[in-house]
Amino acid sequence: APCRVLAVDTEYAPSGELLTVGLSDGSAASATETDFADNAGREIAKAEILVAHSAAGEVEKLLENDLPCREEWARGDAVRDSLLLARMWDENGAPGAYELETLFLSCWKTEPWKAPTVKISKTDATLWPPELRQARCRLDAWASFLLAKEYSRRLKDRGDPPGLLGFTHRLAAPLSRLTIAGAIVDMRVLESLGQDLLRQCHLTGDRLRKTALGYGMTDFSPTNGTDLRTLLYEHKKLPVLYKTKIDKLPSVDKPTLTLLDDDLARLLLEYNANDKLYRTNVVGLAEFIHPAGSVDGRPAGYLPFHINPLAARTGRRASADPNSQNWSKRVRGIIRSRWPAGVIGDFDFSKLEPILLAWSAKDRTLYHAFTEGGGYKFFAKKLWGFDCGDDSPEYRATKSIILGVHYNMQTPKMAKELWLLGVRFSADFADHERKTDRLRRKYLGLVPGVQRYMDTQESALLRNGFVVAADGAIRHLPLTDGQETPGYGHILNQAINFPIQRLASTVTGSALLDIEAELLRLHGLSYREFTALLLDARRKVLTTGLNNGIMYPLSMIFNEVHDDLVVDLHPDYRKRDEELIIETMRTVPTLRMLVPTLKIPFKVGVKTGPHWGESTKE
Repeated sequence: APCRVLAVDTEYAPSGELLTVGLSDGSAASATETDFADNAGREIAKAEILVAHSAAGEVEKLLENDLPCREEWARGDAVRDSLLLARMWDENGAPGAYELETLFLSCWKTEPWKAPTVKISKTDATLWPPELRQARCRLDAWASFLLAKEYSRRLKDRGDPPGLLGFTHRLAAPLSRLTIAGAIVDMRVLESLGQDLLRQCHLTGDRLRKTALGYGMTDFSPTNGTDLRTLLYEHKKLPVLYKTKIDKLPSVDKPTLTLLDDDLARLLLEYNANDKLYRTNVVGLAEFIHPAGSVDGRPAGYLPFHINPLAARTGRRASADPNSQNWSKRVRGIIRSRWPAGVIGDFDFSKLEPILLAWSAKDRTLYHAFTEGGGYKFFAKKLWGFDCGDDSPEYRATKSIILGVHYNMQTPKMAKELWLLGVRFSADFADHERKTDRLRRKYLGLVPGVQRYMDTQESALLRNGFVVAADGAIRHLPLTDGQETPGYGHILNQAINFPIQRLASTVTGSALLDIEAELLRLHGLSYREFTALLLDARRKVLTTGLNNGIMYPLSMIFNEVHDDLVVDLHPDYRKRDEELIIETMRTVPTLRMLVPTLKIPFKVGVKTGPHWGESTKE
């Protein structure tokens, strides 16, 4: 007999209390708000495949409320996520396009059903009358079932690799657990960072206001565009290099201030950097940090990171609320271990993108340089004719040129980027641009496979209107007028970059899956047990706070940043787990099954210390 497929949808209070469970097998739907174990649990227990619009979240709701949950579902197998499937089918949806009702109405003509509850409240289900809440919940379950069935069919007919579908669902589960685990903020370090940034803002702000006062500007603000234009262009008589697109006013943005190459402009850049850091990563973080008692006598906060399992259009995964992808080392330092004697391990796939590009482009020189030939230093010597140190202008120029070429950056933009970074081959910009072009062309001559790869990607783009990554993921890039399509250069860059970025995210995602599996195996924990443990620990942290750390029995992955996995290493297993993580990242068994031809032995770097980003030696 065919296996039983059941869609589940839940409604719950802002506090997390379960209010409603909706179920559908596609032919009928029901919802209940009483005796969940009897009314919903018996039906869920019969199901073999779970369907939901965000399956990982529904699995967690089942476990939180002691409802039946198969081990496969907690692992991310035997589930069909209508949100993930729709995003795999077409990743170009506008904001809101993947919401359940919007997706359903794009496939079938029927009446919308969420309006009655949305009119009352968009988010607080406790305010909805029970009959409206039940009606919405059962229809959500029914819609999830039909959408999952429809998009599964479409993906199968299109020929998407079955392994990609399974990988996508499996990866969503540990990414969701990563959020539950969260990170622990050292509140004293955060407070110190805030005080330091405020002090720097006050110092630079005072210097700017004194300069403005010298020109008669008694009411000057370093964040007011009109004041900045008056000071820089009317009083200081600096040249107007660029104007704003809409109002055609002299520009005062960061690139322009850098190009002005003036002490006052540099002071403004310093003020803006500290002000932005303070507003974003001190004041802005406050809404995401939950008070959580203390660790080793120091006040602690609980900060969950949220990583979208649906890769961004670039091919990489994105994080939000907060976005830690671009945190500086100073900001990373606010994160400490949840155990008094624990350490934070930052495990990095070294030079991942250049190596993956070399593999994709079949360029031996590039591959040799970044696997055993010295990387950027190898090419620096080729470009300049002598050995270049890490801090030399030639090394910095080489690195910028290589990264720019790999992203298909053309000479004008590359010259400007180098200039902004302070790497200037001449005092005259036009001469600087000519020398940049020579170096760019010289590098391309050293790695001919890269140009062939770019040409191949452009041909595929023009022929198909999409490109395909090594794991089978598709990036749709429709062209209305071929090479004359508006924004064609940007579209071409995506066609070139997506397969590399996507493959890099597949590498880190595979490592996340494999490391979690190994840690659970060593501790004899099932995925169900592990997820339940995390949920219970989060509940305790948010209600009673920490008491010298969250006492998990194992090391905890709590973030993924670009090519890094960030782990809170349990003090009892630190050495063992550090070795396990490095070896797993080198071999990545899941990746080898998904992309069998990728046989690269990856290199892994690691920094470990009491706070994220620190490196301490034993």
